[in-house]
Amino acid sequence: MRKIRHSDVIKFLNENNVNFIIQNKEVVCDEYTVASLFNAIDYGFYYFSGDKFDFNIKNSLIFANKPIQSDRNSIILIKDIEVQMLYYKLLQYYYGKKSNGLIDKFTKIDSEAVIGDNVQIDAFTEVNRCIIGKNVIIGSHCKIYDDVVIEDDTIIESGSIIGTRGIAWTWNEDQSEKIIQPQLGGVLIKKGCIIGANTILVRGSLNENTTIGKYCHLAPGCRLGHGTKIGNYTHLANAVITGGNTVIGNYCFIGSNAVFRPKVKIDDSTVVGLGSVVVKNTTTAGKTLMGVPAKEFETKDKLSGMPKPKK
Repeated sequence: MRKIRHSDVIKFLNENNVNFIIQNKEVVCDEYTVASLFNAIDYGFYYFSGDKFDFNIKNSLIFANKPIQSDRNSIILIKDIEVQMLYYKLLQYYYGKKSNGLIDKFTKIDSEAVIGDNVQIDAFTEVNRCIIGKNVIIGSHCKIYDDVVIEDDTIIESGSIIGTRGIAWTWNEDQSEKIIQPQLGGVLIKKGCIIGANTILVRGSLNENTTIGKYCHLAPGCRLGHGTKIGNYTHLANAVITGGNTVIGNYCFIGSNAVFRPKVKIDDSTVVGLGSVVVKNTTTAGKTLMGVPAKEFETKDKLSGMPKPKK
């Protein structure tokens, strides 16, 4: 478990010109455990953005936007900044993953690969003829194929395969043999993405790239078919699967284990419920898809289990 000192929290707030008031100074502790209210413990460091604080904890430090009735905990009352965002920024500042600039001796890198500045590549990863931007982190046991471009500040977690081939075929004249089409395209991962562990991105089929837009997050275990195009700032939760040439717009949220039929097109700001099977295009932006097969619904003002949609 990660620890954080009270003095470091205050230092961060002051350096970022945050307007705050400390309530219940008499119960301030020197050090706290970074914790979640889903697993609440004493001496924890939290944020709280709800209406009723009913957690049985003490000697903890809590970010809040409005006063909390809790004499046993120290409250940092934040003005003008949403506390979840501020809490995440603080944790990113102290604990965010940053490249160490080291390429492990047990990696295999093609002589034609172009590697940017301050790139970290961990052990037992193989990098073929590709282009990797600056400040990229590639975890252990990954495979990066030819014709892959990974832009700056992207993280590829362990066990991921980027640019493997898909399978397209047709029968020969008497249907005694399958004729395989070579997969000749590439993969483009734009700036600032996170590709979760054990994710597979199949390269484009012929003259197209499989493309991940900037600042996208793919949680572990996703499988993207050839020529899939993901817009900017889109989030795919665990184990999402897309068929070939699926198109998913900007600012979408795709729930865990969702499956997409090949060539489906999803408009911007679409929410797809977990386990849904998407078999047809959306009619307009900002809808919610749920079910098997997925049906289209109006998106609710308040959604659970996902970050707030972009306004």
